[in-house]
Amino acid sequence: MQEFITHFGIDWKLFLAQVVNFSVILIVLRKFAYKPILKMLSDRREKIEEGIKMAALAEKNLKESDEMRNRTLQQAHGDALGIVNNAEAIGKEKQDQILKQTDVKVEGIINDARRVINAERTNMRDEVYHDAQDLVRAGLASVIGKMSASERDTKLISEALAELKTLKL
Repeated sequence: MQEFITHFGIDWKLFLAQVVNFSVILIVLRKFAYKPILKMLSDRREKIEEGIKMAALAEKNLKESDEMRNRTLQQAHGDALGIVNNAEAIGKEKQDQILKQTDVKVEGIINDARRVINAERTNMRDEVYHDAQDLVRAGLASVIGKMSASERDTKLISEALAELKTLKL
């Protein structure tokens, strides 16, 4: 082994000094570089894991809010349909009421018109009877000149009126 050491040119003093130097550098680096870097990497890993958990939680909350929104929209749609159907039913009821009121008013107007027509018809008959009486009197006076005027007028007028009443105008 001695040959091996001399052949490769290893000096024990120098080797020992290098081992001591390496150990000192290793201890210094471990204390001041390696541990802080490992701590920083550990903290970063924890933050990343926390961020992943928060992202999963946010995604879950987003899905829940979407489901809630869809339920709310469906409920609002159902409520809107109910309101529209209710409004249509109320509109139909109001339309029926208005039509009934209109029918009553039309019937009243027709009845009033019939009363007016009947009153006008009665007035016209009365006028026709009076006019007929005057015409008959004038016609009979010219045709019949032999009887006294009052006797003749009374008899003839009453017969003519009786005849006119039997006729329906």
